[in-house]
Amino acid sequence: MDEKRLKYWLALSMLRGTERVNPGSLLERFGSPEKVFSAGPEALEGFHAPFVKSLLSFKDWDRAEREAELALKKGARIVPYDDPAYPSALKMTYDPPFLLYMMGCEYREEAPAIAIVGTRHPSQYGSAMAETLGRDLAYSGVNVVSGMARGCDTSGHKGALKAGGFTTAVLGTGVDVVYPPESKKLYAEIIEKGVAVSEYLMGTPPQPYNFPRRNRIISGLSLGVAVVEAPLRSGSLMTARLSLEYGREVFAFPGQVNSPKSSGTNKLIKDGAMLIEGAKDIIEALGLAPAEEREEAEAIVSEGDEKLLYDALAKGALHIDSLCDKTGLSAARASTLLLDMELKGMIEQKPGKSFLRRI
Repeated sequence: MDEKRLKYWLALSMLRGTERVNPGSLLERFGSPEKVFSAGPEALEGFHAPFVKSLLSFKDWDRAEREAELALKKGARIVPYDDPAYPSALKMTYDPPFLLYMMGCEYREEAPAIAIVGTRHPSQYGSAMAETLGRDLAYSGVNVVSGMARGCDTSGHKGALKAGGFTTAVLGTGVDVVYPPESKKLYAEIIEKGVAVSEYLMGTPPQPYNFPRRNRIISGLSLGVAVVEAPLRSGSLMTARLSLEYGREVFAFPGQVNSPKSSGTNKLIKDGAMLIEGAKDIIEALGLAPAEEREEAEAIVSEGDEKLLYDALAKGALHIDSLCDKTGLSAARASTLLLDMELKGMIEQKPGKSFLRRI
């Protein structure tokens, strides 16, 4: 992305009230971030009033330029909403950030993402379950997403890294700020083998109000969230609630009924979250295949239209209409190919003309 266009995205992200404005709505009306700034009050009618007021009075272009230079100097990438590298799952939420800062490897769009969250003060059971889940999900080719907080988050990341897998840490600070400070070694390993992500300006310190906002990105990136161990008053339950609002799945490990650390997860299960005992339950519930089976399927899948359909099902079940929209295939052509793929054992059909991968 050229520097001028990036400067406009940075300026938009710095305005007051951005949390009440969907960047996709701005692009739909104006076409580009540059044209947003050239719009008058009448053209901006209907958008959040504090955002419009901040936009019309914005003059600190030097600040946006300095931010771009600082990110470059520290090795961070800035990924605006309309950049191809912006995660597609996050775009589908109603309140995605205007841009993301990324430090480390490229975000793996092709890998299904599952979040692991839980209390910052887990029991030995909670820590062990989070690390085991992170490890087993990573072995299955899943991108393990969490918030790099103390406790269950840290254990989930460590499990994924021990398995040689990919993990995404969503930070409540600038992408260049390590928090908690004792996690410097973990942070270094994450940006070597995975990626750290944040919507906050470089150098942003760990302010308490940043972390609830951060949780929506964890939910938005993921097909589902697994809550390992959490009391009733926990940010993990907020992440679970956001996942439900985004139409994602919520999973929970059962805990001792007399343990306050498990009161939140047990309530989630009573309220309808799926009880899980390990990664296999999540993989099966989402219709995902283990990594080795996906590799076998990729070896036998044909090129062309069949591969289009197979790739479109990478993140879970889809209705045939959605498959046609994603691939551009006609319903007749897609139906013929899907039948052939079903006979090969590559996919299966669910009630209502939805399809998912078997391998």
